[in-house]
Amino acid sequence: MSTSSEIDRSALVDEPVVGGGAGRADRLRAWALAVAAPSRSVLAFSALLTVVFWNMPAFAPNQPKGDYDYGLLIALARQFDLSFGDRVSTTYGPLYFLAIPSVIHRGEVLVGYLLWFVLATACTAAIYQALRRHLGAPAAWGVVGVMALSSSIVPLTAVITTTFAFVVVLSIFYARDELPRWAQRSYPIAMGVLVAAMLLTKFSVGLMCGPVILGAVLAKHGKVLRPFLEYAISGIAALVLLWIAAGQPPLQVVEYVIRALSVGSGHAQSMGLEQPGKAWEYLIAVPLILLLVFGLVTTGGGRRRWLLYLGVALGSFLLLKQGFVRHDSHSAQFFSVAVGVGLVLAALKRSAVLVCAAVISLLAQAFSFGGGLYAVDPAKSLQMFGQGLTVVASGSQRDQVVEEARADLKRRISLPQRFVDRIGDSTVRTAPFDYALAWTYGMNTTAILPTLLDYGAYTELLDEMNEEWVADDATGPEFIVRENTRITLDGRFPLWDSPRTNLAQACRYELVDSDPRWQLLRRTENRCGEETPLGEVTADRFEQVPVPTSDKGIVIARVYPEQGALDKLKSLAFRSGEFWITVDGEPHRLPLSHAEAPLLMSSPGDESLVLGGTELASGNITMNIPGRVVFSVVNTR
Repeated sequence: MSTSSEIDRSALVDEPVVGGGAGRADRLRAWALAVAAPSRSVLAFSALLTVVFWNMPAFAPNQPKGDYDYGLLIALARQFDLSFGDRVSTTYGPLYFLAIPSVIHRGEVLVGYLLWFVLATACTAAIYQALRRHLGAPAAWGVVGVMALSSSIVPLTAVITTTFAFVVVLSIFYARDELPRWAQRSYPIAMGVLVAAMLLTKFSVGLMCGPVILGAVLAKHGKVLRPFLEYAISGIAALVLLWIAAGQPPLQVVEYVIRALSVGSGHAQSMGLEQPGKAWEYLIAVPLILLLVFGLVTTGGGRRRWLLYLGVALGSFLLLKQGFVRHDSHSAQFFSVAVGVGLVLAALKRSAVLVCAAVISLLAQAFSFGGGLYAVDPAKSLQMFGQGLTVVASGSQRDQVVEEARADLKRRISLPQRFVDRIGDSTVRTAPFDYALAWTYGMNTTAILPTLLDYGAYTELLDEMNEEWVADDATGPEFIVRENTRITLDGRFPLWDSPRTNLAQACRYELVDSDPRWQLLRRTENRCGEETPLGEVTADRFEQVPVPTSDKGIVIARVYPEQGALDKLKSLAFRSGEFWITVDGEPHRLPLSHAEAPLLMSSPGDESLVLGGTELASGNITMNIPGRVVFSVVNTR
C-alpha cells in the first residue's frame, strides 16, 4: 500500500506554473510535500462533507424551543456586556456563539460558522490522511463520511459532540505518530487553543477534551517535555487572550472557571432524568463500551500508552455523564462519538467485530435522537448552512427572520396588553420559562438572572447568586411576569425552583395583576424579618409530616434526606436518585442539591404566592427518602 506521503505527492501534482511565480510556486510545493499537506481535492471533499452534514443552526430568537429561548437570553447577556465571571454563570461561556450563534448578532454567526467550517474540514482531512495508510482512499473516505453523517443527528449542535469525537480520534493517531506531518507537528499547540476555546464556549466540552489531549501528548513515543509545554502554554495563553478578546474582565477568568465547575458539579443532582422507554440503550452502551475499551488497549503503541488510555477514560466518563445523566436524546451524543472511535479502531485492528459495533452504535444514535436513519437529511443540513450564510450576507433577511420569530413568540406568550402598558420601560424578567418575553414585546431586557434560567441554579452557590441579585435594589427587576402554573421542569414546584431566590422574591414582590395564564408582580419594600424556629421532625419514607401553622409570616421547611455512602458514590459516578416531596397529595420533584434550602410551605391569604388558583397553605408533606424536616417561620410585616 502507498504511504501517506507518496499519496500526497501524487495528489499535489497540478498544472505547470509559468511566469515569474514559478519559483514561489515551487517553494510552496516543496513545503507542502515536506509537511504532507492535504491536496486540494482532499480539502475540497472534506469541506463538502462538512457542509452536506452541517449541524449548527443560526438560532432565531424563538429557538431552541427545548431550552425555552435560552439562546436569545445568553445572546442578550453578551450584548449587554455582562461578565461571565461574576455576573452570569451558566453552562456556556462568552464564546457561546461558536456553538449556538444567534441571528441577532450577524457577526457572531459569521465567526461561528467560519471557525466550525475550518475546524471540521481540517480534522476530517487529517483523519482521512491517517486512515489512508491503513485502508486506502475509498474506505478512508467511507469512515470519515460516516463520522460526518453521525454528526448531523445529535441534539442542538454538532460542536458539542463532534469536537470531542475529533479530539479522541486525532489523539489516538497522534500518540501512534500516524497523523500527517502538518497535523502531527501542530497538534499540541492547536489542541491547546481548541481546549481554551471550548472552555469558553461550553465548559463541559473543554473539560472532556483536555485530559484526552494531555494523555496523548504524554503517551507519544520520544521526548514529551516540548509538546507538553506547547500544549500547556498555548492553552493557558489562549484561555486568557480569548477571555479578554470576548470583552471579559481579565482578572475574572479564574472566577469563571470556579463557577463553571459549580454548574457542572450540580448538574447530575439537578438535571438527572431517566426518560421512559430508554432502558434498551444501556443494553447496547455497556457491551459497546467494553468492546471499545478492548479495541483501544490492544491497538499497541509505546510504553506510556496507558496515559492515553487514562485521558480517554476521563474524557469519556464526562461524556457518559453528559449523555446519560439526563437520559433523553442526549444519549445520542455518546453513541455518535462511539461511531467514530469504533470505526477508527476497526481500521487499526482490521476488526469486523468493531465495524459491527460502530454500525450498531450508529443505529442506536439514530433511534435515540428520534426518527431512526430517516433523521439523516442532507437537504436539511444544506438548508441550515444556507440559511446561516443568508443571514450573514443580508441584513434584510436577518430582520425578516427576527420579526417572524417575534410574531411567533407573541402567539405563544399572549401577554395581556395592560401588562405591557403597566411595565413600560421598567426592568422585568419572566419566570419560570419564556425568557424572551421582554425582548418580544420591546421591553427593557437588561434584567437577566445570573444563572439565566430559574432551574439553572444547580447548587447552593448558584442559588445564592440569584438570591443576592434579586435582593439588591440596584439589580433586582421592577416587575416579574410569572406563569400561573404549579408545575415546571421535570415536575418541580415553581416556588421551590430555586428556593433561596423564591424566598427573596416572596419578601420583595406583591401581586398587582393577573389573568388565567400570567401573573404580574411588582417590587416593593422588603417585608421579611427574622426567622423563628417552629420545630423538627424525623420521618420515614412516605410518612406524613404535618406542616405547622403561624400567623407571623411565611412558614418554610428545610429537609435533610438520608444519604448513605453508596448514595453519594452513585451521585458522583452517575446521578443521584430522584427526590420527591408530596404536598397534600401533590408530588413535586426537588433536586437533592436544594434539599437544605428554605422551601416555601405556607402563607395563607398571600396573593403573591397563589399559583394555579391554589394558595400556599400546605397541610401535610411526605418524602420518598427518609430524613429530617426542620420548620421555621420568616416573620413578615
